Amino acid sequence: MDKQNHSDIAAFPELFDGMEQFIEEQAADIKRTSALLAFALALPTTVFILYTINKLV
Repeated sequence: MDKQNHSDIAAFPELFDGMEQFIEEQAADIKRTSALLAFALALPTTVFILYTINKLV
């Protein structure tokens, strides 16, 4: 077995420079998008619930 032909991250460190920063930026974008989506769904739902309760009472 030829140990020179490893397809390992350690064998090509220059290909993975900045990967950690990239992953952190993507995670921050996903968190921001999730928060906006949650707010966008929560606000109309709350208004609808309050409207429905007001009509029932």
